[in-house]
Amino acid sequence: MNSIKKELKDRFLTTYRECKKFGYKPSLFLDMVVSNDDVVAVTRKLIYKDGGTSGFETLYRNNRLDLSVEKIILEPQFQVLFTKEDLRTAYDRLAEYGYKDLGEIEMPHED
Repeated sequence: MNSIKKELKDRFLTTYRECKKFGYKPSLFLDMVVSNDDVVAVTRKLIYKDGGTSGFETLYRNNRLDLSVEKIILEPQFQVLFTKEDLRTAYDRLAEYGYKDLGEIEMPHED
């Protein structure tokens, strides 16, 4: 499980670098990821933030929801780290914002 958490953290760092390419520097996100050993707790804090995060809004405005925490945790290799509720919350936020590739993501089902 620790190797998957490390892979997720690395993925978030790659995402930060990708965001910089279109002029967005999510410094608070980077600080949270780098300074906290529990990447799953950080992720949950972001996906459950009331009203979403400003970072998600920025990614939406730039048509880059593919870089969102919500999208990343729905990738099959990362789903094992999260509860069905976590995954459903992420999926629902992407659906709410009309993520164009939502059909390619398997919707998390309730147990």
